[in-house]
Amino acid sequence: MKISGVNLNSETGGIILRIMFACATLVLIGIAIDSVLHNYQQSGQEEHRKALAISEYGLLVALQKITEHPSWRDGFEKTVYEDGWYRVEVRQNQNGDSLLLTIISHGGIGGVVETRECALMLDTSEGDSTWVRTSIQ
Repeated sequence: MKISGVNLNSETGGIILRIMFACATLVLIGIAIDSVLHNYQQSGQEEHRKALAISEYGLLVALQKITEHPSWRDGFEKTVYEDGWYRVEVRQNQNGDSLLLTIISHGGIGGVVETRECALMLDTSEGDSTWVRTSIQ
């Protein structure tokens, strides 16, 4: 049977139905892939935020340790904290007459590692030794 030049026999209807089913399947697969990628991206962003927070916590612990014991230079080995870990290095440098400390804190969770750095300078201007923060990165 033909209507306006279109053949409507059972074979053509079956092919059109199959094409529509294939298109619907591809759309559903696309939506599923988009959903999975979106969840993966959110999970990665959350891990980066947590790793950064853990790194900042390690930096805070190191700054407190230096406040309590100004000669402390040991840093911290990999230390478990919440769901991740942190590790702190302390590097001492001399710039002319100024003594500088660089504290580097690495925080990790899952496969993500974030790093925070803080530079301190020893201030002896008022007759007392005090570490003064010069930068945080």
